Amino acid sequence: MSQQPLESRLEGLKEERLPELPEVVHTRMEKTYRMIVERDEASLEETPDKDISKHRSKRSCLSRVIISAASVAAGLGIIISLGFISPVMAETLKQLPFMESVFNLVGDAGLQKANKAGLTTNIQQSVTQDGTTISVSEQMYDGSRLSVVLTRAQADGGDKGKWLDLTRMGEEAGGINNIEFRVNGKSVNTGNAMASGGTGAPDSVIVTALSGVNLQLPEQFDLTMLVSINGIDQPFRFEFPVSKNTLGDLVIVPGEVKVHDHIHLRVTRLELSQTSTRLLTEVTGDPGADIKAIEEAIPDKYKQQGSFIFWFELWDGQGQEAVMVDGSSSGNGHTISQSSVFEPFEKRPESIIIKPYVWKDGHKLYIPELEITVPVK
Repeated sequence: MSQQPLESRLEGLKEERLPELPEVVHTRMEKTYRMIVERDEASLEETPDKDISKHRSKRSCLSRVIISAASVAAGLGIIISLGFISPVMAETLKQLPFMESVFNLVGDAGLQKANKAGLTTNIQQSVTQDGTTISVSEQMYDGSRLSVVLTRAQADGGDKGKWLDLTRMGEEAGGINNIEFRVNGKSVNTGNAMASGGTGAPDSVIVTALSGVNLQLPEQFDLTMLVSINGIDQPFRFEFPVSKNTLGDLVIVPGEVKVHDHIHLRVTRLELSQTSTRLLTEVTGDPGADIKAIEEAIPDKYKQQGSFIFWFELWDGQGQEAVMVDGSSSGNGHTISQSSVFEPFEKRPESIIIKPYVWKDGHKLYIPELEITVPVK
């Protein structure tokens, strides 16, 4: 069994997908295909606020819809070249079947709620290179996560190759190779998860990011996304303002610590809103132990291929489990920190049960001794 230090393996995991952890990405992510492990994230200082503009009728007659669709299609090149569209035009586009909100069509429960409550922002930016057009159509940021819709189109209508699957250089062209995020011009260390549009939006993906453990963001900022597509030399660059929009925020700081088999688990923060539930945790070892010592002390039964990586389930008191959306880990010094983002509960629970587990030989191995129940006031 590998004895490579955990900190080194955490770094290595940045470049890999995790096929060895089958159901980690299957919870509801027919959906989520990558979870990045992060370390040493740089915090961002508060920056001055910037103003940001927030932004289906049935067919009465076929000819009217055809004319409307043709008009929109004719003007779309101008709209895209401007980068942004007015709220009125955005609403007009949403009324057409082919411009239905991807969040509303195939997004998770939180994104659907955000869309219906008007907490999402229409962007409509497109970039074309080598016959491939990538568009950003809508985004949602609730302080716990950022979700963005990317859509791809080919000029020749031919085979698009891989799209949702993350690919590596030298593999089949067409897939997303990497996405770099910059906040107010500064590159941030954040992983991302991708959810397929499925049959509802087959050419779209929902990218979720900015949920890192130590990432501290202002409530308003300018975001730059550099989307690298395998087989295309230059990344697709998008720039747009982001503003935090959320409903019913509640932050709980339990601070409770559970100890078992040299694992000291502490829940540092639990964020609940109508669009996301976010869990922040820390794992430390025996007094004075650094990350290497923590790993060496943890029994092998909790390790997969020599690595110790925690996962969590969230349950309410009525037996309902929250669906996981995104997650990241950061190993630094004497602490392993983790951020886990879930869909919101249908109703705010009176308490939340946190069930830690690890993946072992393709199955979940729960650690009931570390289970924590957090009252929700």
